[in-house]
Amino acid sequence: MKVNELIQTACEDLGRVGDGETVSGDLAASCEGLLNRAITELNQDGYIAVTKREHDVTAAGKIYFRKLVLGEAQAPNVIDSEPPDSVSDVARKVGIRWMRLRGMEISDIRAVTSGGLPQAWTYQTTTELAPDGTVRQVGVIDTNGTAPVEMRVFVREKIPAYRIGDTIYLSDLYRNLILYALEVRICKKYKLYSYLDQAQADLLAAKDSIDTNKLANAPDVSDASLSGSYLDSYYDGLGGVGY
Repeated sequence: MKVNELIQTACEDLGRVGDGETVSGDLAASCEGLLNRAITELNQDGYIAVTKREHDVTAAGKIYFRKLVLGEAQAPNVIDSEPPDSVSDVARKVGIRWMRLRGMEISDIRAVTSGGLPQAWTYQTTTELAPDGTVRQVGVIDTNGTAPVEMRVFVREKIPAYRIGDTIYLSDLYRNLILYALEVRICKKYKLYSYLDQAQADLLAAKDSIDTNKLANAPDVSDASLSGSYLDSYYDGLGGVGY
């Protein structure tokens, strides 16, 4: 799908341009920004599955996303990557399976008793000075654990910023989702309230159609082969299940 075609369709649907009239100038530039913000929000909310990645680290307490510079050593709890748009799940290894931790607000996480093993996490971004003297953005996963354990992190990587002439290399499955998300933002920016209800209804329907795929695309942090195994009680006790 092409950026200019999405913007053109949205503006025609909302009466911003007439049929055959090309979107240009300030309107085109504004819609380009609205489109990028719409795609970023959809990605953060988990509707664009192709950006999912997973990383394995060994950590006690904190996990960092930082793009390392030349010659910089990588600690066991550092993921050599730009901070992702969002973190969808964090899990720790228990025997031969992965146990999902609870996502929490930073203000609440320290109140959760862990006994040394992490049970909860939160994610935020900050900046720091890199060894080469540049300022870089860093993502920080803060857990309530104090013991070093194997962790698996599921993230949604950043989607690039698109320009008018770009092609968006995503499945056509996402076309209506992105189009209607753009239309909702255009309605709000230009106060096109007579179109807003329909645009929101169209977006909700598009989200529902994507939602049917979310279970299939969701990260699997458990091992189904252990279901009903005599080892479950052992791993549950070791992992703090129920505490």
